[in-house]
Amino acid sequence: MSIETVLGYDSYVTAKLHIEFHITAQLSRTLPYCIFSLLYAKTIITYMGKQLKWGIAGVGMITHDFLTAMASLPAEQHKVVAIAGKDLDRVHRLATLHNIDTAYEGYESIAADTDVDIVFVSVLNLQHFDVAKIMLENGKHVLCEKPMGMSYKQTKSLVDLAREKKLFLLEGMWSRFFPAYDALDKHIASGGLGDIYHVNIQFGVEINDIERNLMKDLGGGVVLDLGIYMLQLLQFVYKEPPADIMCTGHLSKTGVDESISCAIKYKDGKTATIAAHTRATMANRAELTGTKGTLLLDYFWCPTVLHISAANITEWTLPKGKYKFHFHNSAGLSYEIQECWDCISQGLLESPKMNLDESILLSKLSDTMRTQLGVLDNAL
Repeated sequence: MSIETVLGYDSYVTAKLHIEFHITAQLSRTLPYCIFSLLYAKTIITYMGKQLKWGIAGVGMITHDFLTAMASLPAEQHKVVAIAGKDLDRVHRLATLHNIDTAYEGYESIAADTDVDIVFVSVLNLQHFDVAKIMLENGKHVLCEKPMGMSYKQTKSLVDLAREKKLFLLEGMWSRFFPAYDALDKHIASGGLGDIYHVNIQFGVEINDIERNLMKDLGGGVVLDLGIYMLQLLQFVYKEPPADIMCTGHLSKTGVDESISCAIKYKDGKTATIAAHTRATMANRAELTGTKGTLLLDYFWCPTVLHISAANITEWTLPKGKYKFHFHNSAGLSYEIQECWDCISQGLLESPKMNLDESILLSKLSDTMRTQLGVLDNAL
């Protein structure tokens, strides 16, 4: 049995890095600086060089987009070794299209597959908790599509499990990993907008006819499908939980939330208004208003342009995919995939850009919104 197997990958690479750094540090006392620098660089490269072997749980359209996006990343860093789903025919079709060697029916087998380092969970919202849980229980790192759980209790339970087992866990809030978010964060931190006092966000897409929004038991609805994107941006900008939130909206005949409008109050005079709809297309932009001006962010959940002023516009080109993507800017999924590799290769168990405490907070706020709409009986 290898030392890596005994210690676990994260402990092994951390120990290996410390040992190699100690050796190179000792050599630095006797070797010229240039030679020491080369040795230290080699240490870091050795540490960073492990290929991440992915398993895929789910065979929906977003899975196809995810796999297509991953193919744009370095093959020496990412390899999909297995895919699983309840419909074996669909599993085989995706496996053939994306050159995946192993196909499983159901999720227990992929959880037990020792070749898999990390699993992308992309099943129905209602199944996220159960599938992510079995992966963590079997020692797998997890990237789970949002929402990670259907409630605060489920989300907190997954976070506690990942932390107990010292495994990497990330809620797939892909927005956070777009370069435009990095640039926006720097602009805000540098005082480019002054003190931000109001954020207004609209997000409307005609999706009320898709299956999960027709049946409450499938876990769909405007809050979990669209609202969570608005909440994460508010958290990204204000970096604190709201003091109060008041929401109204409509439910479908089957009890699924179709629309929502919220007024949100923060400390020190800060406010926000958000609105989302599954029966109408809206402006689909965020407006950040500060004492030094206003910034508009189109397609705020997957932006490729940051328009600070007429003279300051930055645009990013998304990677090209071998196959056509189903959803807008899905090539940007490559950013969150790379974030997983970056974090795990550095021994991190949470992403600094989307930590697990934020996922817990977002689940609390989602519960509050769904309770006020009448979807849930009571929050938490």
